[in-house]
Amino acid sequence: MQFKAVIIDDESNLREVIAIKVGKLDAGLRIVGEASNAKDGYELIRTLDPHIVFLDITMPHETGLEMLRRFGEINFEVIFITGHSEYGIDALKLNATDYLLKPIKNKDLLAAILKAKSKIENKEKIRQYEQLVLDKEHQKEHSAKVPIPGTNYYDYIDTGHIIRCEGWQKYTRIYLQNSTLLVSSYNLGVFRDLLSKYGFYDVHKSHLVNKNHITRYLNEGILIMSDGAQVPVSRRRRNEVLQEISGKNL
Repeated sequence: MQFKAVIIDDESNLREVIAIKVGKLDAGLRIVGEASNAKDGYELIRTLDPHIVFLDITMPHETGLEMLRRFGEINFEVIFITGHSEYGIDALKLNATDYLLKPIKNKDLLAAILKAKSKIENKEKIRQYEQLVLDKEHQKEHSAKVPIPGTNYYDYIDTGHIIRCEGWQKYTRIYLQNSTLLVSSYNLGVFRDLLSKYGFYDVHKSHLVNKNHITRYLNEGILIMSDGAQVPVSRRRRNEVLQEISGKNL
């Protein structure tokens, strides 16, 4: 997938520096346009539909933050450029991918680009995956079948047969009721977004569990699953998980 980016900054030398650095990094990103102010930048984004926008926060007449608020929906990843670290909070509020402090370091630029690309790829996977399950929406929660993506195929699995999902490197292990283990090329984030509607709990950054397969909760923050597996519950999720399972007879 070829990623497109635009640069919106009132400093021409900084736009040039970013363009040169992006080219040298060879991160699969192509600069397709530049603008020196928010007004032209707004039109540039609407015309070119980039995947990533490098956006200066402080510009004359209209700031980058003000320009973003003019979009009804932000369907691109934003990497803010600023000389002031205090703008980081505002950037996070607008769900920016990252923000870079001037002068921009190569390692920070590369990390921001890779983070943005990862978010874009995940969104695309989720979009494709959701399309696959649309025709299953009329089925009951416990009996809906969902496609589990492998390398070049999909296994259609009844959600009721899935005990838990475990993040493993960049892959996901899916443990089934019949002691079958599937390994998907999609990361856990994709399954976290898509299985929540079928009664799956996000209990840990590496674990997603089917509530119907929980058999016991231990006070130290451990879930016992129907296959005997012990799944840790993160400290920040323990109260929430207890509330969610309080109506279930364990």
